[in-house]
Amino acid sequence: MFWRKLRFRKPLNAITGYASQPQWQAKRLKFEDVAAKIPDGSRVYIGSTSATAHCTLNAIVTGSQNLHDINILQFIPGGELPHLEQNVSRIRTTAFYAFDRAAKNIQEGITDYMPVSSARLHRLIKEKRIPIEVAIIKVTPPDEDGLCSLGTGVDFSREAVDAADIVIAEICENMPWTEGNSLIKADKINWWTENHSPLPDKDELFPWLGDFSLDKSVLDKIAANILFEIPDGATLKFNLTAMTDDLIPYLRKRKNLGLHTDLLTDKVLELIEEGVINNSQKNVHQGKTIVCHAYGSSHLYKAIHRNPAIEFHPSYYVNRLDRIAVNNNLIAIITGLKVDLTGQVAVDSVGNRFYAGVGSSDDSIRAAGYSLNGKPIVALPSLSIKGNSNILFSLPEGSGVTITRVDVHYVITEYGTAFLFGKSIRERCLALIDIAHPKFRESLLAQAKKSYLVHSAQPGHSFKSVYPKNWECVHTTEQQKQVLVRPIKAVDEDLLRDFFHKLSDQNVYMRYFSKLRSLPQKILKQYSDIDYSRDMALVALSPPETAKHEIVAIGQWIMDDSDGIPEIAFQVRDDWQGQGLGAFFIERLFQLGKECGIKQFKADVLVDNEAMNSAFEKTGIHFQRNSEFGVYHYLFDL
Repeated sequence: MFWRKLRFRKPLNAITGYASQPQWQAKRLKFEDVAAKIPDGSRVYIGSTSATAHCTLNAIVTGSQNLHDINILQFIPGGELPHLEQNVSRIRTTAFYAFDRAAKNIQEGITDYMPVSSARLHRLIKEKRIPIEVAIIKVTPPDEDGLCSLGTGVDFSREAVDAADIVIAEICENMPWTEGNSLIKADKINWWTENHSPLPDKDELFPWLGDFSLDKSVLDKIAANILFEIPDGATLKFNLTAMTDDLIPYLRKRKNLGLHTDLLTDKVLELIEEGVINNSQKNVHQGKTIVCHAYGSSHLYKAIHRNPAIEFHPSYYVNRLDRIAVNNNLIAIITGLKVDLTGQVAVDSVGNRFYAGVGSSDDSIRAAGYSLNGKPIVALPSLSIKGNSNILFSLPEGSGVTITRVDVHYVITEYGTAFLFGKSIRERCLALIDIAHPKFRESLLAQAKKSYLVHSAQPGHSFKSVYPKNWECVHTTEQQKQVLVRPIKAVDEDLLRDFFHKLSDQNVYMRYFSKLRSLPQKILKQYSDIDYSRDMALVALSPPETAKHEIVAIGQWIMDDSDGIPEIAFQVRDDWQGQGLGAFFIERLFQLGKECGIKQFKADVLVDNEAMNSAFEKTGIHFQRNSEFGVYHYLFDL
């Protein structure tokens, strides 16, 4: 009743008998006395976001007139940050994420930015290559055994406490007591202050995040492309950005997901509470959500309080490559800022401007690459907020390459997915241009040709048209095999060549009326790089996955300029014949032809090609047929 009258929630942690012990009370500080405990020249570690000891930090800044040459180290700045606003001549900050005010200060040379991966920062602290004299942490009150929980901010706080000469704790009854590896002994704390205000929520920490929200139609398309790559039972790992948080609700379409990642937010918690994330298929920490940091609403803070199903561990443990990669089907979703045509990804900076941090991006991508059936995904919108292309011929000078062209696998925009791992520079260029914004594709292709990354004979027809995503479908054959049927892409040129060489001589002869040994490169480009209206081709891909598929059938029409009537044809690989793919392709092509306003199709088929003739005769479409020199000439009226 007392708490309700004061309009406060009851605190999460009760004060125990340990807190009244003389040796503990002797360490108590008033906020105005904090600055006096910090030696000049100290490097001061302070927790991040919801685990920032904001009142203690404010006391340091307020009392900084008596301090000299102080360097504050903070992984993720968030909330009220007086050290970035006041007395910057006496207090310099080193941030590992360039967010909001920190980014502005970095650009002005007032604040330092340190690019380092989450998994390796602990070693720099442990080996004192980043010395820490003072650690300021926010913790729960000590329990009866003299243990405090680091709560929402385990990340690097344990290493900082072990490395520091002086540890100052801000005791908060509203800090959740988290499970996992989050406890420290109270006797490691040299001094403590007290502030029992509720922990800040997301809007208080990052009020500017809403300015970076994507248009919902763009987000929907990116999410759909990502979901196609995520199987049920996958374990997820993602970096700390507004976009990844916005993508999380779309995961409701999957089940039995696992989570092993840096950050827990309200949107993630919703999926845990709904059972979408249950960690049942993980190889390590089965049944447990593993994180190192959390921020969000009061509901989130209450939900993680003494919750054994959600464990908090130090960042190096959560992000160790060998630890993450043990999970099969690990899906790493990393949002990039820019990608060049060779596959280099900038995550923290563009040119000489810093916008974010490295975090765990590099290790997450590598871990997913090593995971059995893992998928490292880089996601980004095709356009920046200013309307510039996020897919570039080359990264601007000064941009940091966080994910190298060696490690990149999947790059996803709202226009599709480019699979780059094990692909040549030519193939990468074509794949990335294909998912760039349409208004930049021609210029990207021209730059690639000029630099000889792509053959000068590449037509570029498909890059002048919007890829008809709505024509994609998953088809089940008569033998219950699934194939992805979609319009062909310029990047399919090598798949088309491989398809041809897996055909029998008889199959080739029936389609081309001659014994071809190969398809000339000009023909391969003509068949694969099309405009999706005047010429059209559908391919059946097996298995229906982005990375491992091969073409097993193709159906196409090619415009005949002599009479303006497109010629239609299809071809099925020998080992896939007899499963109804030919009939499916004819029906599908006729349907798409009608949508494109085509009135007639024609086809030339050898009289001896009984399978193709039978398929055409069973279409139900009115046709005329005559024969000449052993060839049937069909004319279909749509």
